[in-house]
Amino acid sequence: MMKPGVHPILLASLLVASTAIAAGAAPAAAQQDTTKLPPGVELATRYTKLGRPLIAVRTFDGGAGDVAGVVRNDLLRSDRFEIAATPASLDAGPVDYAAWNSLNIVYLVTGELTPAGGGSRLDLTVHDVVYGKVVQQRTFDLPPTTSRNYRLAIHAASDEIVRGLTQQPGMAATRIAFVRKNGKAGYDLFVVDSDGENVQRLDGSPGILYSPSWSPDGRRLLYMVKSDAETRLLERDMASGRTRTVYNSGTLLYTPTYGPDGNAIAFALDMGSGGEIHTFDLARTCCLARLTRTQADNLSPTFSPDGRRIAFQSNRTGAPHIYVMDAGGGGPVILSPLGKDVQYASPDWSPTGDDVVFHGMSKGSYQLMLASGSQPAAQIQQLTSSGWNEDPSWAPDGRHIVFTGTTDYGSALYVIDTKTGQIRALANGYDRLADWSPSLAGIIDPHD
Repeated sequence: MMKPGVHPILLASLLVASTAIAAGAAPAAAQQDTTKLPPGVELATRYTKLGRPLIAVRTFDGGAGDVAGVVRNDLLRSDRFEIAATPASLDAGPVDYAAWNSLNIVYLVTGELTPAGGGSRLDLTVHDVVYGKVVQQRTFDLPPTTSRNYRLAIHAASDEIVRGLTQQPGMAATRIAFVRKNGKAGYDLFVVDSDGENVQRLDGSPGILYSPSWSPDGRRLLYMVKSDAETRLLERDMASGRTRTVYNSGTLLYTPTYGPDGNAIAFALDMGSGGEIHTFDLARTCCLARLTRTQADNLSPTFSPDGRRIAFQSNRTGAPHIYVMDAGGGGPVILSPLGKDVQYASPDWSPTGDDVVFHGMSKGSYQLMLASGSQPAAQIQQLTSSGWNEDPSWAPDGRHIVFTGTTDYGSALYVIDTKTGQIRALANGYDRLADWSPSLAGIIDPHD
């Protein structure tokens, strides 16, 4: 499952404030050779958009508002199709396959909205233009337009189109949690839809609040709040908005994450001589178990999809590197390549495979890196090459990644398609520590 990263500057301020560990003290960027990539790193190969099927979306019959526009944009952001304009002459009436075929359209999406209860019903049809037949037909119950989940329900319909045509999961019906500074010392917790809409503040603190992490079912959110006296690990019920303290510590606690079963969680605790990875049983609210035993700083745990392994960050060699160990602890192996003045941090394990993304210093700035969780110290790929990019988190489709990117114009959240390298802005502001939710299609109440 996905895990939150921790921003180095924020973490440093936490540790200094608590007179605790100097987590992952990184060598200065100036010490690294800024003319070439670090050892064991290569720039990722980029693929063109050529060969993507051309798809068109007609205006939906009976639609109030641009529901078809939401679906069209979702399909565009999926990065699996080329989007074609719809000629006015073909935007209504019976589907003329010959006319659409003459425009080289491969797939056509048509739809109809009808009132149903307090909401509406969306009947979606996907046509294979080349073969002149319907290949997908689904009905979706949408909540009232005033519901915060109205657009989410439309996104869920878009994901089913993606799944039906590609046999791969979509990522439109998701949200991204992140932290935003609210003043000189305080932080707020926000969520935003995958398309950048519906930004909502969930919580705030005059002090430190950080490291949000979604549960595997998308119904809960972990995050940490630190005061002068204590550090509390909170779990928020996303439906009710209620929070509960699942762990209270007099020492620093950071980078919590859920295991795939939603009961086991992992986080780092300051043990005085360093930060150590622990697990905890949420279902029984007990059974704290220590997994690492070093005099170094170990943090940012992230579970493999099957829950059998954990990747994490540690500076036990003197510089921060990415390691992988069994979920029960013991025998960690280094995943990131060794080299002079290298540093790697904030790993996140792909929810659909063996890829682990993290950020690392390259040519004097942080860039996103990609490694295989089963190939320790092997060649890794660098996904970005400009600006300052950090704290990546996977989308549930195992293809897209959200991260914090900083340029001369400031910081913002961005999304990168790992297959093409295409990047789009998601939210503008001093936004950090983003964590991408799983699909939220299962939590939508059409009567909400």
